[in-house]
Amino acid sequence: MYNERVEDFLSVIKTIPSTSSHPDPAAHFEIVFKDFHKDAKESNIREVYADSFYFNDTFKTFRSIDELIPYMEETAENVTITTVEILDISRSETDYYLRWKMVMDFSAKGRDIHSVSIGMTQLRFNDEGKIILHQDYWDGAEGFYQHLPYIGYFVRKVRDSL
Repeated sequence: MYNERVEDFLSVIKTIPSTSSHPDPAAHFEIVFKDFHKDAKESNIREVYADSFYFNDTFKTFRSIDELIPYMEETAENVTITTVEILDISRSETDYYLRWKMVMDFSAKGRDIHSVSIGMTQLRFNDEGKIILHQDYWDGAEGFYQHLPYIGYFVRKVRDSL
């Protein structure tokens, strides 16, 4: 089955320059994500991300800061708590990989939901130290969809039948 998002990522990643080095990728990432509910503000987002980049959080894909800011601010407003704890950092020749644990409290259809998930974010930084590639790898079904009313029932049924 053809997956346009995968093909897009594989072609775009070839065009994004490698990271030479970054003094503290975790601290840089945490400016927005340590306490996402409070810290996903325009000034922080602009401090962390370049004006143009590739961003995919498994839900949405963006290529400019002016698209990303309203999405992040709206997402942060719709959750009670979202914290990200960095568990490990790895580096390849081109990228940094941050393994993390995310705790998220939100409401859906009048129901309070507490979710804990793990994932990884692949990052590349430009020469100014700003993110030019952000690709999340995490299980959206486990961390989000299974908790939603109606949809969650079907997600859990499919998962349990495998």
